[in-house]
Amino acid sequence: MLLLEIADPDELAGLRPDFSALLASYTGINGVVVTAPAHTRHDFHSRYFWPWAGFNEDPATGSTHTFLTGYWAERLGKTKLKSFQASERTGFMDVELKGDRVVITSQAVIVLEGTLHDRD
Repeated sequence: MLLLEIADPDELAGLRPDFSALLASYTGINGVVVTAPAHTRHDFHSRYFWPWAGFNEDPATGSTHTFLTGYWAERLGKTKLKSFQASERTGFMDVELKGDRVVITSQAVIVLEGTLHDRD
């Protein structure tokens, strides 16, 4: 994964990547997370582009927040942070660095439910 920081969250929100060019330039990465410091009630903003997985952008990505939390905690000097994922759908997460763990809390919508059964 490639992490890029830019200075302006408005510029981040306006990014329009050339996904064909990203796919053609594959060099062993599986995603690009772009982040910016926030100028609002959040601590940082981010977007996650991953056309290599078959989807151009993930709207709310818990997995990228596991390392974004450590990154921004060190830069901002605090362990409890508020994030905003500036995708088309958007997402908000409260994240907390607790030792070598990251606790992520947010609201979610169940889009699929199911039950797995053993084959006997």
